[in-house]
Amino acid sequence: RFEYPRRKLSLKWTQRSVDSFLGLPFNIASYAFLLHLLAKEVNMLPADLIFSGGDVHLYTNHIEQAKEQLKRKTFFLPTLKMKNRTIYDLKIEDFEIIDYQSDKILKGELSN
Repeated sequence: RFEYPRRKLSLKWTQRSVDSFLGLPFNIASYAFLLHLLAKEVNMLPADLIFSGGDVHLYTNHIEQAKEQLKRKTFFLPTLKMKNRTIYDLKIEDFEIIDYQSDKILKGELSN
């Protein structure tokens, strides 16, 4: 018998250092995915994703791309649909991202 989730699960991660333009968007997507997996496994609803950063920086060779990003419109968040299996049995084909929208790619060189 399926039980409907009654509680919400939030996830907070702390990161010592992050490149705001190239790294942080990937980190947000990764931790959002982890939040969904954990919530599913414990029969809860995913809620807040909270980031705490130490050295959160923007490299000088990414300033123009960041300015362009700030001018762009935002889109509604997509929905992640997963098959009803334990996280240990899930495969890539068990996931579907619904209503994903994006703007044109902004490229930036890695900085060292």
